Amino acid sequence: MKSQNVSLIARFFLKFKYATDGLIDGLLHDFSIQLQFTLGLIAIAIAFYFGFSDIEWSIWLICIAQVIGMEYINSSIESIIDRFDPSWHLLTKQAKDLGSAAVLFSAIMAGVVGLILIARHLF
Repeated sequence: MKSQNVSLIARFFLKFKYATDGLIDGLLHDFSIQLQFTLGLIAIAIAFYFGFSDIEWSIWLICIAQVIGMEYINSSIESIIDRFDPSWHLLTKQAKDLGSAAVLFSAIMAGVVGLILIARHLF
């Protein structure tokens, strides 16, 4: 029984290692993730500047995380597509465009939420 527990614990921690590897790889090697992360840091600085409340911080951080998370998903989709077929194809273009559109939509909605939160502090 003890060896099964060790195996489960080891697998549990391996999942975190793989996720951490992905986070670091994206930050080091993917320009789009780096861009979204940098914009997220700027958004955090803006929230500090305006002295957001706890609830505003919660909403703000969810928006930032959503955009960065979508960028990670989009980058993984693009990597999978490029791995299996790097040549141009209409369906490849469509899949990549849809992934990019998901990031764009997420970023636009986060921007709208950001404007609403900031406007409360300006007016």
